[in-house]
Amino acid sequence: MRDRKGVLGALVAVMMVVAIQTAPAEPPSYADATRAYNLAHGRIVFTENCLRCHGCGRRGAPLVDDADDWQGRVEQPLDTLIRHAIDGHGRMPPRGDRDLSDQDVAAAVAFVVDRARTLAAGAGASSSPPADAQSNGHDRAVVRMFMLLLGKERWR
Repeated sequence: MRDRKGVLGALVAVMMVVAIQTAPAEPPSYADATRAYNLAHGRIVFTENCLRCHGCGRRGAPLVDDADDWQGRVEQPLDTLIRHAIDGHGRMPPRGDRDLSDQDVAAAVAFVVDRARTLAAGAGASSSPPADAQSNGHDRAVVRMFMLLLGKERWR
């Protein structure tokens, strides 16, 4: 009886290892899911590094609050947009001529794509909310994240 349990346990362990190794590395929709990234961090990176061009349209950069500027861009897969930002695209230099990690760039791109999609959804509505009300959704998400962290026992 003991030998059967040992063999059965070993068989289950081998099956689990095989299942883990053959499972896809990422879900199919991962490339388009901005929520897979830390949008709060992306907002900080974008604000500190990217607004110098995306705030005024320098080098033809799409303006951060202009839904029309982002329309065609946000229809592309998120991983393509991240690759463009890392490698450079059009008149945008690689990483925007900043010393940023791939993770920083990816988070910033995910933030701006999420924001552009929110703006585009608001522009399609008959009465779109003002820009500051649209950004409040991001502000609320950041506040919620910090409140969750503050509620943890380890922070007390």
